[in-house]
Amino acid sequence: MDFNDALNLFQRTLATERSRPDVHAAMLDLANPDIINDASSQVVNALTRGERVWMTSDLHLGHANLIEYSKRPFFDVMQMNEHIITQIQKVKDDEWLLILGDLAMGDHDEAMEWIRRLPGRKVLVLGNHDLKRNGKCLYVRERALQGRQPLFDAVVPFLFWQDMLGRTVFASHYPATVDHGFRRLVNYHGHLHRDVLAPTEITHFVNVGWDVTQGLLCL
Repeated sequence: MDFNDALNLFQRTLATERSRPDVHAAMLDLANPDIINDASSQVVNALTRGERVWMTSDLHLGHANLIEYSKRPFFDVMQMNEHIITQIQKVKDDEWLLILGDLAMGDHDEAMEWIRRLPGRKVLVLGNHDLKRNGKCLYVRERALQGRQPLFDAVVPFLFWQDMLGRTVFASHYPATVDHGFRRLVNYHGHLHRDVLAPTEITHFVNVGWDVTQGLLCL
């Protein structure tokens, strides 16, 4: 898989989802080949060196209604946020943390108070709730507390690489369409909360969302 293959797969995946014209157009606008290729290569290099790469999705920090919707075991949003942030502290500052979308909800400035506590070298793979209805993504301009470095190493709509078994890996918020031309595809995704997709002959789905893993997936 090269960038054009991955972009084509992402475009066809968007076509299977509920139409969100401004949001999906903004995701495609952020499909910068240099940034996506670099971030994907960084992940592969870390895995090749035997380093831990962490993955999660659908944290929905600040989203009170999700506690009932996803049957999360918390009394209120403050308890939920604190528990999730504490869990993720196991990630070391030099390790990669891939967040496959839907990071937070509600007031952006309030959300950033929590998000800035997340450790690691962070890549945000955009979900539908990571952009405003007009398509703007506020996370792109966020900076770390110390210095002028961006808070996220990359903000992208997808990542892709070949794993050590030679399988094609596609990381996205939405589950990838099964209509693809790859002999074997591993799709790390979120979006479905508690639902898990059965594998097909050519696609192995891995829902890394918090409501499935109750924490982090370590590659």
